[in-house]
Amino acid sequence: MASILSALSVGSTISLKVDGTAQEFIIVHQGNPDAALYDASCDGTWLMMKDLHSKRSWGSVTGIHTWLNENFLPLLDSTVQGQVKTVKIPYLEGSSLHTAAEGLETRIFLLSGYELGWTSEDKTGMAADGKCLKYFEGFSTADSRRVASLDGTPTWYWTRSLYAEGSESVWVVSSSSGDCAHREASSSYGIRPILILPSSLLVDDSGNIQPNAAPTITSPSGTNGASLGIRNAPFVLEYTASDPEGADVTLTEQLDTQTTRTLTAASGAPQHFGAVNDSKAFLPLANGSHTLKVTASDGMASSSLSLLFTRAVTSASLTMVQPMVASSPISVAALTVGGTIPADADYTVEVTNNALDPEPVWQDATAAVREGHNILFENKVMEKSPAFNFRIQVARGTSGTGGFINSITGAFQ
Repeated sequence: MASILSALSVGSTISLKVDGTAQEFIIVHQGNPDAALYDASCDGTWLMMKDLHSKRSWGSVTGIHTWLNENFLPLLDSTVQGQVKTVKIPYLEGSSLHTAAEGLETRIFLLSGYELGWTSEDKTGMAADGKCLKYFEGFSTADSRRVASLDGTPTWYWTRSLYAEGSESVWVVSSSSGDCAHREASSSYGIRPILILPSSLLVDDSGNIQPNAAPTITSPSGTNGASLGIRNAPFVLEYTASDPEGADVTLTEQLDTQTTRTLTAASGAPQHFGAVNDSKAFLPLANGSHTLKVTASDGMASSSLSLLFTRAVTSASLTMVQPMVASSPISVAALTVGGTIPADADYTVEVTNNALDPEPVWQDATAAVREGHNILFENKVMEKSPAFNFRIQVARGTSGTGGFINSITGAFQ
């Protein structure tokens, strides 16, 4: 049964392929060792190769880490390579200690003296370039548990820590006692790679990393690329994003090229595409073809679902939901319809001055509105309080020329 990497205890091991051969890696820490020293990118599962990979000179902190990232990283299985985090770690450069966001950016690295459990109190010339990792807590100054082998032979190996009182020396771990000493950077010692993986990855019962699968998105409206047909009013588009590992998903909704909504949802929770279910977003859309796209991400992999629809609105009807009440009878009004109404459009404007009555009297005001004239009300009878309202009906004419209404203004007395 697979387990989440974060659930594995410090000191346990997992298996990663290096150059095609399975190698054990020890979990030496879970999480960020110290937020004051380490960038937030360091929050994850820290893995240390149980055995040494090879021997080479240290050269410089950037030189050795360039080799690790350009030569060792490609030896990992391609699935694992894609999951190794890019992090920023503390390091000493000359007499300057770089920490947090100013740390060394890398994916594969060496542990520092402090991370291995020593301090400046134990070792003169050791800079505080890190925090003791959980695995090394309780280790003594000389501790055989730090010893590592190359091809079955215990071998001295490099840390990433410069000897602070001599820029040409670097701290190395003893092959017998597990203590440390500083040696010339030009010397050749063992390489013990470290990497950090996202804690949400799955590990099988044999300790092998399981490839992270991208979320899947399904919709009762169709599969990727399906057409939703012609839509002339807001509608409901339901979809569900499910992550195979059960992780929460980040959903990004796009209408054409514009992101309209971003949210985080539980895996498998049904959702409605916000923009097309909202009249304020749907009504201003131009007639024609539109694309709805949902992207679901679990933080490591993503997938998308795209659906098409055609907006074909050729008529509109407008009125006020609540009539405007007056304190005295309404005898005259003015109304302006802003926008573009084609000459051959089927266009009607009506007004009433007794909108609260059970059967309001509607008066045709189309000509007056087109010509910009005042409207004189013919009706003088009302059962309830005087109240003004309008209703507009407009549809395309035989030419097929489109139009729009962007404002309605007016007054009455």
